[in-house]
Amino acid sequence: MPVYKDKKTNTYFFTTRVQRENGSVKQARKRGFKTKKAAKEAEAKFLIEIDDSSDITFKEAADSYFAWYRARRKESSVNVIKNILFNHLIHEFGNAQVDSITPKKVMLYQSKIIDKFAPDFLKKIHTTLSAVFNFSIKFHGTKNNPAKIAGNFEMEVNKRLNYWEFDEFKKFISVVDDELYRAFFTTLYFSGARKGEMLALTWADVDFENNLIDINKTEYNRIVTTPKTKSSIRINPMPQKVMELLKGIKKSAEKIAPVKPEYRVFGSFYDSIATSTIDRRYEKYLKLSGVKRILIHEFRHSHASYLIHKRCNPLVIAQRLGHKNVAETLNTYSHLYPSAQKEIVELMDKENF
Repeated sequence: MPVYKDKKTNTYFFTTRVQRENGSVKQARKRGFKTKKAAKEAEAKFLIEIDDSSDITFKEAADSYFAWYRARRKESSVNVIKNILFNHLIHEFGNAQVDSITPKKVMLYQSKIIDKFAPDFLKKIHTTLSAVFNFSIKFHGTKNNPAKIAGNFEMEVNKRLNYWEFDEFKKFISVVDDELYRAFFTTLYFSGARKGEMLALTWADVDFENNLIDINKTEYNRIVTTPKTKSSIRINPMPQKVMELLKGIKKSAEKIAPVKPEYRVFGSFYDSIATSTIDRRYEKYLKLSGVKRILIHEFRHSHASYLIHKRCNPLVIAQRLGHKNVAETLNTYSHLYPSAQKEIVELMDKENF
C-alpha cells in the first residue's frame, strides 16, 4: 500500500484495507509519522499484527468446523455434532464474535442447560463447544478457548448398563414367531455385534462350514461403510443353534430367488430390513413377552453380561465386541464382576497363617 504525505502537517500517513476470510473488509488509517520510512514500517507492523479473523462470529466458526468435521467422520457421528451445533450452540452464541465469548458466558450457558439434559449429553455439548474454539484458534486466528477455562460439567455420567439375563432373553425370543426376526435377535444376542453391523452382514460374511460370521462393515441410514474402528473388524465364532437359524432364513430366501454372496442376510436382496420395521417388531415382541425394556444396542451389553457370567476371559470378550483393548471392556463392564471379590475372599479364608 502507498504511503502519503500530509502537506499541512508535513507528516506521513498510511491507509490500508484488509479483506477477511468471512468476506468483511477492515480499513485502517494512521497519521503523524515524521518520515516516509516510519510510516511504511508502521504499516508493515500493522499488517503482521492485525487479527485477520478477530471479528469472526461463532456461527461462522461453527459452520467452518462442521464442514471440516463432516468430511472426516461417519454419518452417525456427524448427525450428533450437527444436532449439538445447530440446535443448541449456535442458538446461544451464533452472532457473537468468537473473541467476545468469555469463560463467564460459557459458565452462564452451562447453568442455563444443566437441568435440561442428561450428564453424558451435557458433556458432549461442552466438548463440541471446546472443539469449535480450538478449531477457530487454529484456522481463524482467534485468541482463546473460554470453554477450556470454564471447564466441563462436573457431573458423574450414569454408566449403569441395562441388559438382559439369559432367562430374560429366552422369554423374549420365545414369542418371536417370524423366522427372520428370530434369527436377527438371536444373532444379535449371541454375537455382541452392533445393529448396524448386523444389518450390513452379507451371505459372503457367513461361514457355515466353520460356524463363523465376519464382521467387516456397518450400516447407517442405508449407507454401508467401514466399521466404527479398526478393532471393530473381527470374525466371531457362533453357536450351532444360531447358525441353524441363519441356514433357515437362507433357505427361505432361496425359494424366491438364488441367493448371491453380496445379498444381505437380514433383508431382501441388496437391501437390509428398515430400522423402523425392526423397531415395530421389537415393540410387538416386548409387549408379548413382558420382559423389561432394553435398547436394541443393549443386546450387545447383554452378550457381554452373558459371557462374564460364564467366566469368559476378558480378552476374548473384548475381541468379540470389537473393543480396541481389554481396558475398554473392563472399564465398561467392571460393575458386572461383583462375585469375583467374594470368591477372592473365600480363597484367602482357606489359607492358614
